[in-house]
Amino acid sequence: MILGGVMAAPRAQGGPQAPGKTQTSRGTQTADPSTEQAAGTTQAARPGITQGENSHGRHFVTVKFDYDFSRTPACSAKVKTNCIQEFVAYDISGGVKHRIKLFEIPLPPKPVGAVVGITGRNPTKLDFESGKHLIAVVGREPDGKESGHRVCTTWIEIP
Repeated sequence: MILGGVMAAPRAQGGPQAPGKTQTSRGTQTADPSTEQAAGTTQAARPGITQGENSHGRHFVTVKFDYDFSRTPACSAKVKTNCIQEFVAYDISGGVKHRIKLFEIPLPPKPVGAVVGITGRNPTKLDFESGKHLIAVVGREPDGKESGHRVCTTWIEIP
């Protein structure tokens, strides 16, 4: 199970808003949200929000985070278990059990030691409801095990 690496909270870019501070389990991070918006499509409403109270928009979400590979190494030809194969970004606004996979993030070119500024972005615009969303980044092993979904998180606001 992935427990050894240390992930710093992602600095996510979501919907347009003034830059703000985000409290995470790793401390306070500054979020600088900004996206492109286009016509949206329907998506299931979040609990507590009825249809008509929210709006939708299609957005790119970019996450930037730090990871220390010195405790849990990247997978390689020699290391095939208890290693990081990739990272995955989720929307966990509805709770971890109801998480929504946003996109996968490949390992950086030289995944050794502390790596600052690992960046990932969804390849196509995703449909988001307006409001706050809790974005999480996890490490995934080759067997599908993932690190804690609440270790590396940040809030974004979608208009």
